Amino acid sequence: MGGISIKTVQTKAEPVQHIAVEVKPLTDEDLTAYWKEAAETLGLQELLAEGVPHLGEKSGVIEIDAQSVTFHEDFKPHKIDVMEFLRGKTGMKMLDCKVNQLFVSKEEVTYSPDDKYKAMVEKNPHLAELRKLFPNIDY
Repeated sequence: MGGISIKTVQTKAEPVQHIAVEVKPLTDEDLTAYWKEAAETLGLQELLAEGVPHLGEKSGVIEIDAQSVTFHEDFKPHKIDVMEFLRGKTGMKMLDCKVNQLFVSKEEVTYSPDDKYKAMVEKNPHLAELRKLFPNIDY
């Protein structure tokens, strides 16, 4: 009966050597330069021109201010490539990003039934006459 026994296979593990890599502090100027370089290298000039990167409040997080409504969705498929490029340039392996939407969505206004009726009468004055014919119908 031949086989491998746990007792017979013993190897000494080599000690793991940690390599210290010096990481210089990231500045907004460096980040902007790396962002432009990433755009050229990855062929994303048009897309990355719609986002403005800056250092976030949290360490290791960059924030990208979206200049268009679609930037967030268009950036998603390219985020990994861009972040890997920036991590390689900065030496910060845990670097992450957050997209801030700067555009303001339209404010929703709630109108009362009277406001709606007045707006409809302005568009079609015959509605007032119709309401006089059918007073019991709620508008």
